[in-house]
Amino acid sequence: TNPSSALLGLLFAASSIAAESFPQEVAEYIERREVCEHFRQEPWPEGTSVEDKARREYIAGQLERHCRGSDHALLALRQKYKNDRAVIESLEKYEADIEGAQ
Repeated sequence: TNPSSALLGLLFAASSIAAESFPQEVAEYIERREVCEHFRQEPWPEGTSVEDKARREYIAGQLERHCRGSDHALLALRQKYKNDRAVIESLEKYEADIEGAQ
């Protein structure tokens, strides 16, 4: 299997367990954002080989799929659940990324 696929499976499992007690939209955001964070940290292949080009396309596609709009979604969730301390605390780890979304 693809090492990224196995890692993504672990990320989904961990984030699913952590998000079980949250409203569904918050749990889905956490899962999506964890995958986004994974692909933000992926090494970017610099080479010109077919494999490097394919990997870059794959990473770019995953970033588009999982990261696009995530900062705005975070702001909306923080506003909607501003009185739910557990939700707000679960979203705090994503704070550093919202500056550009305001």
